[in-house]
Amino acid sequence: MRTKRTKKYIVETAKEFNVKPNQVEEVGESMFRFVAEVMKNGDRKHFDFAEVRLMGWGLFKVKEGRKKFFQRLRDEKSTNTGK
Repeated sequence: MRTKRTKKYIVETAKEFNVKPNQVEEVGESMFRFVAEVMKNGDRKHFDFAEVRLMGWGLFKVKEGRKKFFQRLRDEKSTNTGK
């Protein structure tokens, strides 16, 4: 579900470039699908994930603290299951 602010941005951008709002939405969503796909292909065993820079949007990466959190969960699980 889109926020009012997002819907407004989509409509304004569509008018500015003389395209349909669903085309603007598809372009925006495709960027984040790309980021998700790149990160999904990371090395989960060693918590090594690629960083993706989208010019004008920023750098998307898994923060070190988040990696440590998931590593700790994995270690606790393997300790509790005796693996």
